[in-house]
Amino acid sequence: MKLIKHYDFTNMTEIHKDWTVRTGDKWHNKELQHYVDKKDNLYFNDGIVLRATYQNGLYESARLDTRNKFYFKYGRIDIVAKVPKGIGTWPALWMMPQEQKYGYWPKSGEIDIMEHVGRDLDRLFLCLHSETHNHSKDTHYYEEFYLEGLSDDFHTFSMDWNESYISYIFDNMEIARFCKGQDGYDPSHKGWPFDENFYLIMNLAIGGKFGGEVDNDCFPQEFIVKDIKIYQ
Repeated sequence: MKLIKHYDFTNMTEIHKDWTVRTGDKWHNKELQHYVDKKDNLYFNDGIVLRATYQNGLYESARLDTRNKFYFKYGRIDIVAKVPKGIGTWPALWMMPQEQKYGYWPKSGEIDIMEHVGRDLDRLFLCLHSETHNHSKDTHYYEEFYLEGLSDDFHTFSMDWNESYISYIFDNMEIARFCKGQDGYDPSHKGWPFDENFYLIMNLAIGGKFGGEVDNDCFPQEFIVKDIKIYQ
């Protein structure tokens, strides 16, 4: 495979042109955070730091994506990141469809590269969503793993994606593989819409349906991404 894109956030002092900082307070899953574009919540310090704060009853955090700027279909992605420990934090690295050729969510799919929640430290959550198989139906492709020490340091979260399967790799060891049509799952685009371009998202959510109850005394909390490499 050839390296087609490299974001070395340890050598950056401003947001790369491929990324857009998203702001607002209307998000899915009943999350509590307001996404803002502030130096206190998004900055560089040997990596890009997404920092969640709590002041005067307001949770503020950061979210970025490459929609309309960089997207790809098939290949491998390696992301070096460190998740926060605070109860109520919900960091995620994930992908959404650029063209949405099959329709809006979940019809064109969602690829979750990594999710972690502070209420269940060191447990890694991996899943795919589609029209037929998604969390609202409790039929999504899904695996979770307890990995001791996950939240203590930086780790490499990787995904290998082709027309037949999507595999998940943690620190260069494959830990899960979802195959098109496995176990009687729908092999059509309704069950496997992962044949189009997807863009990248990284965010630090707070609370919500998955993040759960929040420890307000744990803030500030940091989700740090050092490096992203994409190969095809």
